[in-house]
Amino acid sequence: MKKTLIALGLCALLIAPATLFGFPSVYPTGTTIYKPDKCQSGFTVYATEVEGEGSVLIDMNGNVVKQWKNMSNLDHPVKILQGGYIMGSTREKPEHIGREWKHPESTDLSIMDWNGKIVWSLPKAGMHHDFQLPGNPVGYWVPGMPMTFKTDRVLILSHKMVRDRRISDKLLEDDYIAEVDSKGNILWEYLYKDGFNEIGFTEEDKNTMYKWPNFAATRIKGTQGGDWIHINSMSYVGPNKWYDQDPVKYHMFHPDNIISDGRQTNTIEIIDRKTKKRVYQIGPYYAPDTMWTFDGKKYPNAYKRLDWIVGLHHAHIIPKGLPGEGNILVYDNGGRGGYGAPNPGSPNGLNNAIRDSSRVLEIDPITLRVVWEYSGRTMGYRDEYKIYSAYVSGAQRLPNGNTLITNGSVGQFQEVTPDLEIVWEYISPYFNENGKYNLVYRAYRVPYDYIPQLQKPAETPVLPPDNSKLRIKDVKAVK
Repeated sequence: MKKTLIALGLCALLIAPATLFGFPSVYPTGTTIYKPDKCQSGFTVYATEVEGEGSVLIDMNGNVVKQWKNMSNLDHPVKILQGGYIMGSTREKPEHIGREWKHPESTDLSIMDWNGKIVWSLPKAGMHHDFQLPGNPVGYWVPGMPMTFKTDRVLILSHKMVRDRRISDKLLEDDYIAEVDSKGNILWEYLYKDGFNEIGFTEEDKNTMYKWPNFAATRIKGTQGGDWIHINSMSYVGPNKWYDQDPVKYHMFHPDNIISDGRQTNTIEIIDRKTKKRVYQIGPYYAPDTMWTFDGKKYPNAYKRLDWIVGLHHAHIIPKGLPGEGNILVYDNGGRGGYGAPNPGSPNGLNNAIRDSSRVLEIDPITLRVVWEYSGRTMGYRDEYKIYSAYVSGAQRLPNGNTLITNGSVGQFQEVTPDLEIVWEYISPYFNENGKYNLVYRAYRVPYDYIPQLQKPAETPVLPPDNSKLRIKDVKAVK
């Protein structure tokens, strides 16, 4: 019976499972690879980024088992809480799509129950790109640290419109973190412009940034601002082996500190909660002879291990209790980022760092040694661009040691083993109105028992066909 189901599944495929990387015009969607015995099976949640479709929960075979059409509608990300709750952006009115803190046209940050009823909300939070709840530093599946319905300390990434002539004479859309209690009272806050002098830009970089601070339209109608740093991921450092080993030497890894990444500045940073100072940073320069500073000491050769990180997303500390705990996991997009000297790919010096391929890196934060890498090179592809998402995307370390990767610009999720075997692959079937893209910001896997409303589904293997032999059958003309 199982072989029959596999055969039926293969017959439904039109062409090879979306290795997608050659950007074919025709390819299957849904689950294209599934090896249950090698996967950390569960439910996967993501926001579709399609107007009116909201967020969906799928099983390993790609079946939609739940949909919340009013949750994170054209916003990201969305996360599942234990008990079948979902958390993300909602709108009081359809036109409220702003991402500015407490602006009357901004989205709310809300929790919905299984039936779609809003059971907690922070009005006009203008959340963009990330949020966290107490008890789980990163908002994904960690044994012993379930993401539960607790709102006494909510960490939110939003924006504020500010001016700072150190950065530019233009209005800036600065990134802003607010930690609030259940009633929305601010417990802690941080504006990224306040750490500008700590980043270490050269005068040439500052001159480029001053003229070209990534100035663009915001989601508030008629408002433009310089998205000069573009923070797209933010989480607590969380409990970790470094701080446990020596809380004085490794003070930068205090569990309450905040780790984030700047897509535009090509940086990973840790902000000290007490001092609001940068106590750890990777980037913005990655030349082999660039000096890296760690806890006040200089390390002249550390960047030889990394190569250049560009346009990154979802940098975080792998939580305690997961394989690789204490290391940094980051989706290194490539694409465009940075400030500096003009070059043929960047005539004005904005986005002067360029790479047309992506990597997922697991980095030892003490030495900058790359512990694990998923990339075109390590996967054995002749052309490294075969793994490439120039924007959005993320990576989640799973309890079995696999990594769930979101190649977001092509709507592709892959579960990859430590040995770089793809044991699950899914392509989002939710395309925008003209069918040109199926973007997904970030997907999350949760265990089956997170959702008491559902029974554990059947798990049917999906074995891909041989790409070289799969053909679309000729369709006879209908007279």
